[in-house]
Amino acid sequence: MKSLYIIGNGFDVAHGLRTEYWKFREYLESTQPYFLNGFETLYDIQPLDDTEPWYTKKAQERWDKSVDNALWSRFEEKMGCPNTTEMLNISSCVLDDLSLDGGNIGIRDTMDVYWQEQFGFINNMQGYVKEWIEQIDTSKIKCQRRALIGCKDYFLNFNYTDTLERIYHIENVLHIHGGIDSVSDVPPIMGHCNIDEIRKHHQWKKEADEEYEEGEASIQEAIAKYLEAIYKDTDFIISLHSSFFEKLQDVSNVIIIGWSAGDVDMPYLRKIKESVNKNTKWTAYWYDDGAYNSLVTAFNAVGIKDSDVKYEQSNKFWD
Repeated sequence: MKSLYIIGNGFDVAHGLRTEYWKFREYLESTQPYFLNGFETLYDIQPLDDTEPWYTKKAQERWDKSVDNALWSRFEEKMGCPNTTEMLNISSCVLDDLSLDGGNIGIRDTMDVYWQEQFGFINNMQGYVKEWIEQIDTSKIKCQRRALIGCKDYFLNFNYTDTLERIYHIENVLHIHGGIDSVSDVPPIMGHCNIDEIRKHHQWKKEADEEYEEGEASIQEAIAKYLEAIYKDTDFIISLHSSFFEKLQDVSNVIIIGWSAGDVDMPYLRKIKESVNKNTKWTAYWYDDGAYNSLVTAFNAVGIKDSDVKYEQSNKFWD
């Protein structure tokens, strides 16, 4: 019988890598400021004006904290919920202006081009994730768990880096969301799982088409396309790696380190629970109360019994 290690971002952070979502934001701020501003605007975030007389370092720190809480602390969960009401209000204003110029009939192509110009920037998101991850240097980090060196167990890695391969010389690692070129043929995938929101806007687009409301149909399709560009299709990803999950019937122990089982990743936990031996024992290492509560909630949601789970603080995992 084998063990399955589920590796999350906390694993890399414990090795001194700055791979938090906020660090991705800082990367965008320094390399793609126009993208970042356009993106955050859709989530009601406006940058501070550092030329104003009231601007101070403390004001910037307070702003940073509020923005982190509003979006970046749970980035993949919240990125699927832009302010669609404001997007629709913008559409209404544009349509009103077009009405003054002769009505809304035959404007579909014009509106589609307009929304591509307004929201099409989101198609660059995954490319920027890859650029950010590729510049993270793992060459100087040190082993924190000697027992992992050369380990032959199964590893399901939610990280994009080569820490397991480079530092621990582990060969068979599934980077479920892709990774840097040296460890995965799939580029990093970062996204939300809000499929219901996508379906809703497609339905509203269909209804608008049936009523010949070209402007309404255009904005509804634009919102759906925006959400699709940053959607993480977990069902497809699981099916793509079906052979990996089939092997998990040999697993008698699951060890979770650095992974808090957020809403986006729940389908994977459910699939793992279905795939492993029914008598499998789980050990979940948690860093703080938020991670602990998230793990407890996730285990209960997928039907993993409390008697099968051992919770440990993460500092007990490391040497």
